[in-house]
Amino acid sequence: MKDLSVIIVNYRSWDKLTRCLDSLASIPATYFSFEVIVVDNSSQGEKLNELRGIFPQFNFILNSGNFGFANGNNLGAANSSGKYLLFLNPDTRVSERALLAMLDQVKVSRVNSIISCRQLRANGAEDKPYGVFPSPLSLTGWSRALAKIFKLIAEPVQNDRFIFPDWVSGSVMMMSKMSFNTIGKWNERFWMYYEDVDLCRRSAELGGAVIILKNVAVAHDHGGSSRSDVEITSLTKTEVLISHHEYISLHENGLKEILMHAFVILNNLVLCFVSAIPGLILFSNRRLMVANKVFLRLINYYFNAFIHDTWISQRSIKHPESYQFRTHVDKNLSAISDENS
Repeated sequence: MKDLSVIIVNYRSWDKLTRCLDSLASIPATYFSFEVIVVDNSSQGEKLNELRGIFPQFNFILNSGNFGFANGNNLGAANSSGKYLLFLNPDTRVSERALLAMLDQVKVSRVNSIISCRQLRANGAEDKPYGVFPSPLSLTGWSRALAKIFKLIAEPVQNDRFIFPDWVSGSVMMMSKMSFNTIGKWNERFWMYYEDVDLCRRSAELGGAVIILKNVAVAHDHGGSSRSDVEITSLTKTEVLISHHEYISLHENGLKEILMHAFVILNNLVLCFVSAIPGLILFSNRRLMVANKVFLRLINYYFNAFIHDTWISQRSIKHPESYQFRTHVDKNLSAISDENS
């Protein structure tokens, strides 16, 4: 059994994935043994074969479809042999020191805990990949900003060594395999976004802690495949809004759930409509084109949510009609990405 399994889910982030794997290949594993498992969500087979030749020491798995971040992570974990799991984004670069520090911490933390570390952007700026669980005061960017101004949302507790947020981004997340199975793995009802918040919420409900180490960091070069063109950008921006609803449906109930859904719907439709209006006139402006497509995707989502009585994204493998929907959309996105490659 390996000490650590590093699991990376990839979708067309080939250059950044290569740099990530280079950083892992340079680690001598003097103090711990580890394996690297790359799950490719059905992007480009020839690129995957190319990386297999460059990194023969790593394990590459071709998923049968782009079923989302949670699904890819679960597939990687199912094929892992490590006592501990590190879920890592392909646009990160790591060091032996960071991995060893997280391993040391996860070994002494209470069961069901999740460990991460600081993340630095490409320009060296400090990232903030963590926060508090969504509440009626923090459902949108503007409501969250107001709540912070009036100190209605408390900042995470921290000391010289650690930050203790409610949740941490799935871009760098370590836990024991036993805890991962106890918590219940990644929830595949989410296609993209909020699956990490959901996992941390379930960890907390089982007595686990979320801990960010302040003395080590990984590099995180944001902006991989999710920002490569108008179609994919609009898709991922829409999924952020959709995932709000799925999270609320899973973790709230009664009148509170109804009011939170209503607030998010009203906020999304009003703001997206206002943003989309200029895009109807200035078709050549990329940002306005994205806003226009986000609004149309959102209208389609709410219509289908009403028809199928579910908040699950149509792209999720758990949606009643997900197969037909994903097959159609993936063909279009693949054609667009191939034209831009």
